[in-house]
Amino acid sequence: MKKVLLGTTALVAAGAFAAVAAQADEMMAEPVTVGVGGYTTGAMGFANDGGDGKRGHGIDYVFEIGVSGSTTLDNGITVAVSGQIGRSAGADEAIDEIHTTLSGSFGSIRLGRTESAAFNTTTAAPGAGIGGMLGANYSWFSTAVPTVNTYSGLGAEDALKVVYTSPNFNGLSVGVSYAPNNDEENFNDRSTAGLGGHTAVGLTYSTDFMAGGSLSLGAAYETAADGTTGDDPEATRFGINVGVDQVSFGGSMYDVDGGDMVYDVGASWTEGATELGVQYGHNDGTDVGSTFAHLTYTLGPGVLVGAQVATSDDVTQFMLGTAVFF
Repeated sequence: MKKVLLGTTALVAAGAFAAVAAQADEMMAEPVTVGVGGYTTGAMGFANDGGDGKRGHGIDYVFEIGVSGSTTLDNGITVAVSGQIGRSAGADEAIDEIHTTLSGSFGSIRLGRTESAAFNTTTAAPGAGIGGMLGANYSWFSTAVPTVNTYSGLGAEDALKVVYTSPNFNGLSVGVSYAPNNDEENFNDRSTAGLGGHTAVGLTYSTDFMAGGSLSLGAAYETAADGTTGDDPEATRFGINVGVDQVSFGGSMYDVDGGDMVYDVGASWTEGATELGVQYGHNDGTDVGSTFAHLTYTLGPGVLVGAQVATSDDVTQFMLGTAVFF
């Protein structure tokens, strides 16, 4: 009887394997179609703080490429994959994000190296130049004038995590995320030392009003467990953008432990291929504020050039840059 049972089990297993193999062959006959996209941005800056061993000019450059693809299954669930690799001047190549997303009527579930639910709610001030690559929130393109960072989060934003985002209910969406560790990338090392156990909850809302008007809001709360000090940090963020025809204005703030807050405010005006923008960023911790003004012109689809003037205390900088999106 034992031999009969073993033989029957083997037949069942063989049949199941054959079914899985056939299904795999069918899936491979129509694999997920992927595409390649990205951007490259470069700028040269001049500042009046040169001398004493410091040049009054410099160049910065950023390149990022991403591969993504998706397919919709017969049950209506969409499966998407994405991976990004970026490089900035003077830095090694770095994998920014790698994740898989399942989405449907239930919302979406994302697993991998990806931003938190709090980061996803960021609604920064409008008015950043050359496709959003210059301005109060972009320190890698600032040669001398201090910037703020209302995008920052507790711990590493690209740490491995799981993120759930609800369906959109009349413009309202809610998200929640959890990362066990700050930067660990495998199951083997599960040390509780350092910053980990990152939990975030975020909310976004957008709607149109009147003719040509739009409103966008973002708010979030996040906390993490500090296994080294036991002093678990908390942070909140909020942002608002309002658009009326060719004009947009708004701002955002990021506050850690109810203490040193950073914020930005700004406005932009667009006419055809030309955009003008102004921004102001302030860091309460250092009590430093910076002002930015830019002019951007779109040469063609995905190709932009621009200039920016920024000031802070006794420092003034001028930048010329270009961005190509593909």
